[in-house]
Amino acid sequence: MRKPRLRVGAGAILCASALYLLLDYETLAALLLAVAVHELGHVLALRLLGGRVRELRVGLTGLCITYTGRTGYAGQFFAALAGPAAGLAFAFFAARLGREWESGFCCLSAGISALLSAFNLLPALPLDGGRMLEAVLCAALPLERAERACARVGTATGAVLLAAGLTLLWMGRGAALAIAAVWLLFSLPDSGQSLAKRAGVM
Repeated sequence: MRKPRLRVGAGAILCASALYLLLDYETLAALLLAVAVHELGHVLALRLLGGRVRELRVGLTGLCITYTGRTGYAGQFFAALAGPAAGLAFAFFAARLGREWESGFCCLSAGISALLSAFNLLPALPLDGGRMLEAVLCAALPLERAERACARVGTATGAVLLAAGLTLLWMGRGAALAIAAVWLLFSLPDSGQSLAKRAGVM
């Protein structure tokens, strides 16, 4: 069985360099652990559905999993949900370990994993929540109407997130949410990038 290929884009290298400069080693390790658990949830769900992971592609817009196999809309929903679900389960487990062992690293990992999972559940592509919404709409509506609705919900979600982020920035609460909103709006798929073109990509 062929092992999945790993492709790292220039944007991912730039982002990794920025994180290396901005974060201390403990926070960076906690972030990488949370991301690994999240993606492992997707991979395990795809394997349960009979899919096979072909490629892991890391870019400025995040990590994409290319796979083969027919999952259907229900399978796509399940595979998208599996990442945040694994992250939330890990957050709960790590938080308990952090309290029992009095480990700051475990508590930090739990917090980052919970935030990452909550953010990914937002109903905007390419986030998992957007993929879940897309699967539900495509199962209930004609394809073109579902794609238009999903695009509008994603844009609205990004706009609301940006407004909230700018409000927090104005209140002196930091720029993290505003930066996340800008990233999300930048990462929204093009209008011509239909579900059919995204098939086989998680």
